[in-house]
Amino acid sequence: MFVYIFAYFCIFLLIFATMKKFVEILSSVLALALFSGFFACSGPREESAFPPELPSLLEQASADVGGQRFEPAMEKALRALELSRQSQSALGEVKALSCIVGIDIMSSRDDDAWEKALQAESLARERGFTEELAGILVSKAKLCSYAQISPETDRNDEGLQYAREALSLSEGHPELEAEACYVIGSLYINKNRWSYPIDQELYRTAGEYLDRGQAIADTYDITRLRRNGILFRSRWFQQGDRNDEAIDWFEKVRGTLSETDHLTAASLDDRLVRLYTRVGQPEKALERHDDYVLQMQKYIRQKEDETLQEMETRFSVQEKERQIERNRYQIWLLVLALLLAVAVIAIVTIWLRKARRRSLELKRLSEAKQQIIDLLSRDLRNPVSSLSDAISGLSADAATLSPDTIREKCRELSDRAESINSDVADYVGDLLIERSRRIADIGLSQREIQIIRLSAEGLKATEIAERAHLSVHTVNTHRQRIYAKMEVKNVSEMLHKASELGLV
Repeated sequence: MFVYIFAYFCIFLLIFATMKKFVEILSSVLALALFSGFFACSGPREESAFPPELPSLLEQASADVGGQRFEPAMEKALRALELSRQSQSALGEVKALSCIVGIDIMSSRDDDAWEKALQAESLARERGFTEELAGILVSKAKLCSYAQISPETDRNDEGLQYAREALSLSEGHPELEAEACYVIGSLYINKNRWSYPIDQELYRTAGEYLDRGQAIADTYDITRLRRNGILFRSRWFQQGDRNDEAIDWFEKVRGTLSETDHLTAASLDDRLVRLYTRVGQPEKALERHDDYVLQMQKYIRQKEDETLQEMETRFSVQEKERQIERNRYQIWLLVLALLLAVAVIAIVTIWLRKARRRSLELKRLSEAKQQIIDLLSRDLRNPVSSLSDAISGLSADAATLSPDTIREKCRELSDRAESINSDVADYVGDLLIERSRRIADIGLSQREIQIIRLSAEGLKATEIAERAHLSVHTVNTHRQRIYAKMEVKNVSEMLHKASELGLV
């Protein structure tokens, strides 16, 4: 009773110790079931299969691109693509392909970028992912813009087609809308690249789209696009040979920047250095050059601080993950310890039960043995039964009798003696039959068995020859054959083995 109470107590401790973990797992399963059910009823299958770690991977890849770490960024983007395909998430696959396209563009791998963009565009059009399709079309327009190395490679009209479609799809997404406007303006600037004098209508249209993109970037405070707009605006001013207006515009934008936007400030200072040099104001150019160096130093320190902060955050996250892992190991160790305790208790309980049953069986066997001994003693003291002589004679003749004859004689013994019932008789018969089989396997003849039994009486070879009416040479020859058959070397070993076989 105590063993069972202790086992139940251990199981209760196990359930109590892991209750919190069970609750967390149950909550996660229920949340996943509700989440899956909601999307199964209201949306495409790919939405519900969106890999949970994908946004983090793409965010890390974008951060690596911002830090000019293209190889790590590509590894993370490819990992995101692999996860999306494993989970059959079309939306995740489109996002991962778009990220890869952006990395290839930044790494000047235009052919690879174009191939991935075609894959992403096909999948986005098939599944109706409007926002992602707009981003892919903007990337294709950029690739068309970069292709204009000579008039023969002009793909500006193709790029304008992609960019205008992206602009029509980007309603409600200001970042995509602003980027599409910038790309359209850049393409119109490209169309004037090989014209002299420039086409004023194209030049005016380019300025309108640049103004529109700049207004959106300023309204929604999109720093990255504001920085890109400076490059496009610089090209636009340079193409129209409007240096003074460019200086005024850049100085105005320079004054509206936040104190922490060092990279944009450095980009503006770099353009102003060139413009002041072009209009013949070296003092202003030198002043802006010093500002450019200062802003770049501040930007480098800012990136170092961000990197350090990122490392500290990553270390903190890893430390929490390690703590969670340690807690998990402790829970599992507790579970294993409790299970081991329950197993030991069960084994000990089973062993005690077996030991008790064995003790009872031995007690019953001891009592039965004592009864058999009493009966045997009574039979042996009874001269009428002659039990010992009968068993000895049957054992001696077993080698020459058939199995059926041996069983019949054993049953006769059970009828004559109180101590031998039918089961004991069958057991004795089986023993004698087994002895007979072993003797037959050895292959001893009746004459050889006779010589073995005479040797057991302590007779020498000459005495055996007289008793068996044989010559001494024949007796020795029989002995050598017996040695070979029984695999013994002398008389003592022969007699020991014969005793085991019941011959003597």
